[in-house]
Amino acid sequence: MPLILLSCAWVAGIFLGTEFNLPPVLALTGLAPILLLAFTRRHRRTVILTGLSLISLFAAAAYAHSSLHTVSENSLRSYNDRGVAEIRGMVARDPDVRDKSTHLHLQASAIKLDGEWQKAEGTALLFVPRYPAYRYGDVLRVTGEPETPSSFDDFDYQGYLAHQGIYTVMPYPEI
Repeated sequence: MPLILLSCAWVAGIFLGTEFNLPPVLALTGLAPILLLAFTRRHRRTVILTGLSLISLFAAAAYAHSSLHTVSENSLRSYNDRGVAEIRGMVARDPDVRDKSTHLHLQASAIKLDGEWQKAEGTALLFVPRYPAYRYGDVLRVTGEPETPSSFDDFDYQGYLAHQGIYTVMPYPEI
């Protein structure tokens, strides 16, 4: 039973963290019920479980929020929708060959803006013609417009790609 209670508190904390920015210091509120142990002898187990549940809830909220909302200055997605950019990177997965096009996962290593190469991190989904064929491990230099994936009325394509760690798409860049 205690494990189920702590697990539920953790899951609830993850939900709270995805919706709100709760400060990690709130996890210290779990210490308040533990201070009551000095004053009560009857409900020690309940007091300890309450304290641990609060710590679990707020720690999970802080963890979930920090893992979802980290965009560094080197992040590739910070250059989305800003116009043409040149990106250098490696094909990080086997190409997904379709009837008329190929989808490439490009792991970026650098981006060229204003004539200077800067470090970049992140994966871009490239839509390229089927030929010439590209392979896993190819190092490419592409020029195009990094864009934020769009969502459709009946499908959350942006969320689908975000689940794969992709926050940038480039339709038919020059390679």
